[in-house]
Amino acid sequence: MNSWNFVGIIAWVIVIALLIFVVFNIRNRHLKILVVKKGKITWTTVLTDLLEIVVVILAVSGLLYTSLFTKVDLTDKSEVAVSYKYDPMIVQTTNDGQGYYVKINKKESSSSNEVYQYWLNNSTYTVSSRDATISDGSLPFTVSGLHLDWPLKKIKKLDAKYQYAYVITAQAKYKDNFKNGLGLRANRYAMEYRVLRVPARSFINVEK
Repeated sequence: MNSWNFVGIIAWVIVIALLIFVVFNIRNRHLKILVVKKGKITWTTVLTDLLEIVVVILAVSGLLYTSLFTKVDLTDKSEVAVSYKYDPMIVQTTNDGQGYYVKINKKESSSSNEVYQYWLNNSTYTVSSRDATISDGSLPFTVSGLHLDWPLKKIKKLDAKYQYAYVITAQAKYKDNFKNGLGLRANRYAMEYRVLRVPARSFINVEK
Protein backbone atom coordinates (compact mmCIF):
# COMPACT_ATOMS: atom_id res chain seq x y z
CA MET A 1 0.00 0.00 0.00
CA ASN A 2 1.18 3.49 -0.82
CA SER A 3 2.36 5.35 2.30
CA TRP A 4 0.14 8.35 1.53
CA ASN A 5 -2.96 6.15 1.94
CA PHE A 6 -2.09 5.76 5.61
CA VAL A 7 -3.39 9.33 5.95
CA GLY A 8 -6.85 8.01 5.10
CA ILE A 9 -6.47 4.98 7.35
CA ILE A 10 -5.45 7.18 10.29
CA ALA A 11 -8.39 9.51 9.57
CA TRP A 12 -10.82 6.56 9.66
CA VAL A 13 -9.29 5.28 12.90
CA ILE A 14 -9.76 8.72 14.45
CA VAL A 15 -13.39 8.92 13.27
CA ILE A 16 -14.18 5.42 14.59
CA ALA A 17 -12.53 6.30 17.91
CA LEU A 18 -14.59 9.52 17.98
CA LEU A 19 -17.78 7.53 17.35
CA ILE A 20 -16.99 5.15 20.22
CA PHE A 21 -16.13 8.07 22.48
CA VAL A 22 -19.39 9.87 21.69
CA VAL A 23 -21.50 6.74 22.31
CA PHE A 24 -19.87 6.09 25.69
CA ASN A 25 -19.84 9.78 26.60
CA ILE A 26 -23.60 10.11 25.98
CA ARG A 27 -24.26 6.89 27.88
CA ASN A 28 -22.11 7.89 30.89
CA ARG A 29 -23.55 11.39 30.98
CA HIS A 30 -27.10 10.05 31.06
CA LEU A 31 -26.25 7.44 33.73
CA LYS A 32 -24.60 10.09 35.90
CA ILE A 33 -27.67 12.33 35.71
CA LEU A 34 -30.24 9.58 36.22
CA VAL A 35 -28.46 7.24 38.67
CA VAL A 36 -25.87 9.29 40.55
CA LYS A 37 -27.60 12.67 40.72
CA LYS A 38 -31.14 11.24 40.58
CA GLY A 39 -31.99 14.04 38.18
CA LYS A 40 -33.78 14.40 34.87
CA ILE A 41 -32.52 14.76 31.32
CA THR A 42 -32.57 18.46 30.47
CA TRP A 43 -32.59 20.28 27.14
CA THR A 44 -28.95 21.19 27.74
CA THR A 45 -28.05 17.50 27.88
CA VAL A 46 -30.10 16.74 24.77
CA LEU A 47 -28.46 19.58 22.83
CA THR A 48 -25.01 18.38 23.92
CA ASP A 49 -25.89 14.89 22.69
CA LEU A 50 -27.12 16.23 19.37
CA LEU A 51 -24.00 18.36 18.91
CA GLU A 52 -21.72 15.37 19.43
CA ILE A 53 -23.82 13.24 17.06
CA VAL A 54 -23.72 15.95 14.37
CA VAL A 55 -19.92 16.17 14.66
CA VAL A 56 -19.61 12.41 14.12
CA ILE A 57 -22.04 12.46 11.17
CA LEU A 58 -20.11 15.30 9.51
CA ALA A 59 -16.80 13.51 10.02
CA VAL A 60 -18.08 10.22 8.58
CA SER A 61 -19.84 11.99 5.69
CA GLY A 62 -16.71 13.97 4.86
CA LEU A 63 -14.53 10.87 4.69
CA LEU A 64 -17.12 8.91 2.69
CA TYR A 65 -17.45 11.76 0.21
CA THR A 66 -13.67 12.06 -0.15
CA SER A 67 -13.21 8.31 -0.56
CA LEU A 68 -16.20 7.32 -2.71
CA PHE A 69 -18.04 10.23 -4.27
CA THR A 70 -15.41 12.76 -5.31
CA LYS A 71 -15.22 12.98 -9.11
CA VAL A 72 -11.75 13.12 -10.56
CA ASP A 73 -10.79 16.14 -12.66
CA LEU A 74 -8.62 14.66 -15.40
CA THR A 75 -7.27 18.10 -16.31
CA ASP A 76 -6.08 18.81 -12.74
CA LYS A 77 -2.36 18.07 -12.92
CA SER A 78 -2.01 18.42 -9.15
CA GLU A 79 -4.43 15.52 -8.62
CA VAL A 80 -3.73 13.06 -11.43
CA ALA A 81 -0.91 12.17 -13.80
CA VAL A 82 -2.05 11.18 -17.30
CA SER A 83 0.09 9.00 -19.55
CA TYR A 84 -0.44 7.83 -23.11
CA LYS A 85 0.76 4.79 -25.00
CA TYR A 86 0.36 3.90 -28.66
CA ASP A 87 0.10 0.48 -30.31
CA PRO A 88 -0.34 -0.25 -34.02
CA MET A 89 -3.32 -2.43 -34.87
CA ILE A 90 -3.15 -5.53 -37.08
CA VAL A 91 -5.47 -5.62 -40.08
CA GLN A 92 -8.01 -8.45 -40.31
CA THR A 93 -9.86 -9.74 -43.37
CA THR A 94 -13.49 -10.73 -43.89
CA ASN A 95 -14.53 -13.74 -45.95
CA ASP A 96 -15.02 -11.53 -49.00
CA GLY A 97 -11.54 -10.01 -48.66
CA GLN A 98 -12.49 -6.69 -47.03
CA GLY A 99 -9.85 -5.45 -44.58
CA TYR A 100 -10.79 -4.04 -41.20
CA TYR A 101 -9.13 -3.03 -37.91
CA VAL A 102 -12.07 -2.95 -35.50
CA LYS A 103 -15.01 -5.31 -35.23
CA ILE A 104 -18.23 -4.32 -33.48
CA ASN A 105 -19.81 -7.43 -32.02
CA LYS A 106 -23.54 -6.76 -32.13
CA LYS A 107 -24.35 -10.10 -30.48
CA GLU A 108 -22.61 -9.04 -27.28
CA SER A 109 -23.63 -5.39 -27.53
CA SER A 110 -26.68 -3.75 -26.04
CA SER A 111 -28.68 -0.64 -26.87
CA SER A 112 -26.51 1.49 -24.58
CA ASN A 113 -23.17 -0.28 -24.92
CA GLU A 114 -21.18 -1.67 -27.84
CA VAL A 115 -18.37 -4.21 -27.71
CA TYR A 116 -15.28 -3.51 -29.80
CA GLN A 117 -12.63 -6.04 -30.84
CA TYR A 118 -9.21 -5.20 -32.23
CA TRP A 119 -5.87 -6.93 -32.73
CA LEU A 120 -2.35 -6.12 -31.51
CA ASN A 121 0.59 -8.45 -32.19
CA ASN A 122 -1.79 -11.29 -33.15
CA SER A 123 -3.64 -11.01 -29.83
CA THR A 124 -7.34 -10.14 -29.67
CA TYR A 125 -8.51 -7.38 -27.33
CA THR A 126 -12.09 -6.62 -26.33
CA VAL A 127 -13.26 -3.32 -24.86
CA SER A 128 -16.61 -1.74 -24.04
CA SER A 129 -17.74 1.49 -25.66
CA ARG A 130 -17.99 2.89 -22.10
CA ASP A 131 -14.18 2.75 -21.96
CA ALA A 132 -13.32 3.36 -25.60
CA THR A 133 -14.31 5.13 -28.78
CA ILE A 134 -13.60 4.71 -32.47
CA SER A 135 -11.86 7.65 -34.11
CA ASP A 136 -12.18 8.15 -37.87
CA GLY A 137 -8.81 9.22 -39.26
CA SER A 138 -10.46 11.05 -42.13
CA LEU A 139 -11.94 13.53 -39.65
CA PRO A 140 -10.28 15.94 -37.16
CA PHE A 141 -9.26 14.18 -33.95
CA THR A 142 -11.87 14.66 -31.22
CA VAL A 143 -13.02 12.60 -28.24
CA SER A 144 -16.42 13.69 -26.98
CA GLY A 145 -17.36 13.40 -23.32
CA LEU A 146 -13.80 13.01 -22.03
CA HIS A 147 -11.84 16.10 -21.03
CA LEU A 148 -8.16 15.35 -21.52
CA ASP A 149 -5.19 17.30 -22.85
CA TRP A 150 -4.67 15.00 -25.83
CA PRO A 151 -1.15 15.22 -27.35
CA LEU A 152 -2.37 16.34 -30.75
CA LYS A 153 1.12 16.93 -32.23
CA LYS A 154 2.17 13.41 -31.25
CA ILE A 155 -1.07 11.98 -32.63
CA LYS A 156 -0.54 13.76 -35.94
CA LYS A 157 2.94 12.19 -36.26
CA LEU A 158 1.61 8.74 -35.40
CA ASP A 159 -1.21 9.12 -37.93
CA ALA A 160 1.46 9.30 -40.61
CA LYS A 161 3.64 6.56 -39.05
CA TYR A 162 0.86 3.99 -38.53
CA GLN A 163 -1.41 5.09 -41.38
CA TYR A 164 -4.25 5.95 -38.98
CA ALA A 165 -4.42 2.38 -37.64
CA TYR A 166 -3.44 2.28 -33.98
CA VAL A 167 -4.75 2.40 -30.43
CA ILE A 168 -4.23 5.31 -28.06
CA THR A 169 -4.48 4.22 -24.43
CA ALA A 170 -4.86 7.04 -21.93
CA GLN A 171 -4.27 6.17 -18.27
CA ALA A 172 -4.87 8.54 -15.37
CA LYS A 173 -3.24 7.77 -12.04
CA TYR A 174 -3.83 9.56 -8.75
CA LYS A 175 -0.76 11.41 -7.52
CA ASP A 176 0.85 10.91 -4.13
CA ASN A 177 -0.45 13.78 -2.01
CA PHE A 178 -2.48 14.46 1.13
CA LYS A 179 -5.85 14.82 -0.61
CA ASN A 180 -5.57 11.54 -2.51
CA GLY A 181 -4.17 9.82 0.56
CA LEU A 182 -7.16 10.98 2.60
CA GLY A 183 -9.41 9.38 -0.02
CA LEU A 184 -7.33 6.15 0.05
CA ARG A 185 -6.57 6.41 -3.67
CA ALA A 186 -2.97 7.67 -3.86
CA ASN A 187 -1.03 5.90 -6.63
CA ARG A 188 -4.19 4.13 -7.84
CA TYR A 189 -5.58 4.29 -11.37
CA ALA A 190 -8.41 6.78 -11.84
CA MET A 191 -9.38 5.60 -15.31
CA GLU A 192 -8.21 3.99 -18.54
CA TYR A 193 -9.64 4.99 -21.89
CA ARG A 194 -8.80 3.81 -25.40
CA VAL A 195 -9.16 5.51 -28.74
CA LEU A 196 -9.29 3.07 -31.65
CA ARG A 197 -7.95 5.06 -34.58
CA VAL A 198 -8.97 3.77 -38.01
CA PRO A 199 -8.26 5.24 -41.48
CA ALA A 200 -11.98 5.47 -42.31
CA ARG A 201 -15.37 4.07 -41.27
CA SER A 202 -15.00 1.40 -43.97
CA PHE A 203 -12.30 -0.26 -41.83
CA ILE A 204 -14.91 -1.13 -39.16
CA ASN A 205 -16.57 -4.53 -39.45
CA VAL A 206 -20.02 -4.62 -37.89
CA GLU A 207 -20.82 -8.24 -37.07
CA LYS A 208 -24.55 -8.81 -36.86
